[in-house]
Amino acid sequence: MPKESTSSESKYRPQMASFSFYLTNQFVWISVSVGIVFFLVGRLMKNYPPPDINGLAGYRTSRSMKNQESWDFAQVEAGKKMSRFGKIGILIGLISLMIPLSDPWDLYLGMIWVLVSCSLLIYSVEKSLKQKFGK
Repeated sequence: MPKESTSSESKYRPQMASFSFYLTNQFVWISVSVGIVFFLVGRLMKNYPPPDINGLAGYRTSRSMKNQESWDFAQVEAGKKMSRFGKIGILIGLISLMIPLSDPWDLYLGMIWVLVSCSLLIYSVEKSLKQKFGK
């Protein structure tokens, strides 16, 4: 016969968040949607990089636009790294489904993730360009 729980036992039992809570968790939506966009754009850049140096499409920095060789390298490198960051973002979003966050923090963490991933993407591609082509 199962033992009835007392009020003191139920106080210490971890509570599961409702399903609707997970649908409104902004960190999940931000990290997964940005991850999907990063992954798809990264694959597109890696497989179909912009052929000529231009000011509209592709990974455009002063170092990547110095010459055609650095441009070609930067497009493929940025595509690879962007795909990788996309996969990480999707994974972080799915893992964060298990972590209930309160209302303002889920938005703040989502914005921080987007800023950090963009910054790391630019830093890592610029570092690769510097290693391959020097200053």
